[in-house]
Amino acid sequence: MKTRLIKGAALALTAIATLWAPAAQAQKVVRIQDYPGLGNFLVRVANANGLCEKNGIKCEIRTMTSSPLGLQTLLSGDIDIAFVATDSLIQATNKGADLKVIGSGGREQVFFLMAAAGLPLPNLSKGFPGVMQDFKGKKIGITARGSGPEFVLKDMLIDAGMKIEDVTLVAVGAPNTAFPAIANKQVDALVLFNPMDGFCEVSKACTVVVDPRKGQGPVDIIKANGAVMVHTVRGEYASKNADAVDGFSKAMREAEAIAQNPANFGAMMKVAQDTFKIATEGGDKVLEVALRNTLSGYRFAVDPKAMQHIAEYNFRNGQIDKVVDTSKLLLAR
Repeated sequence: MKTRLIKGAALALTAIATLWAPAAQAQKVVRIQDYPGLGNFLVRVANANGLCEKNGIKCEIRTMTSSPLGLQTLLSGDIDIAFVATDSLIQATNKGADLKVIGSGGREQVFFLMAAAGLPLPNLSKGFPGVMQDFKGKKIGITARGSGPEFVLKDMLIDAGMKIEDVTLVAVGAPNTAFPAIANKQVDALVLFNPMDGFCEVSKACTVVVDPRKGQGPVDIIKANGAVMVHTVRGEYASKNADAVDGFSKAMREAEAIAQNPANFGAMMKVAQDTFKIATEGGDKVLEVALRNTLSGYRFAVDPKAMQHIAEYNFRNGQIDKVVDTSKLLLAR
């Protein structure tokens, strides 16, 4: 009897293992670009809720500090999905890179201009674009040369009748290295992303001066809302891994539904706290400010008109030598 029970149990376990094997094999690892800070937040929400596994993939995040680095890593094959500023994507496409867009993740502008505490701003009351005159000759920090913050700053300066050469650009990396730079007055200002707004509000070391998320800034930047940051894959990857791309897209839509439910803000704060530690006094408040300011933009659908506008504007300001038809970059999913 005992022998029969052991054999029966063994057979049952073998049957269960056989049933689970296809599911395990279907869990394709998808390597995705993330950023310090709140970063690629929908992917973090998906991981926290098991949505990637639910849709047949394993979402593995790789932290990088800029769009150019993400695209470089994507094109080398070291990641599968880059999360980049659409400006950077269009420039790479213009140079011949075979890239496809599978969705957004940051539809609204994520970059804003901050001034160091104590920096004279005699034109602040004029708002944008008048206040830009106060930054002439100043050192302005960005993540890296050729990154999204540089393009946004250039647009802000042009709207004020200035040019990028009127300021000195300083590569300061992500918020964790940018904050000490502005707090210690190594730069006079920053164009960066969250949670820098939280750092500024809580520490009083800086203040947000121009915030496109609130409709401030050049019209062309505001019109880009709807396609500011995009999830991008190589064309070859999209054609050979359609199931993984589809699984990722489904996971992102489900993550969006969770993130955009006001009742879930506490849970979203926990995701933020679990995935980005700010080991300083007031760190949780910094995260809360940043999350509230940015949460509405964490959506997956791309606005095709906004994306095409970005391409046309990049052509008009000389960033590309021909208009890219962005409809050819969008994967219909």
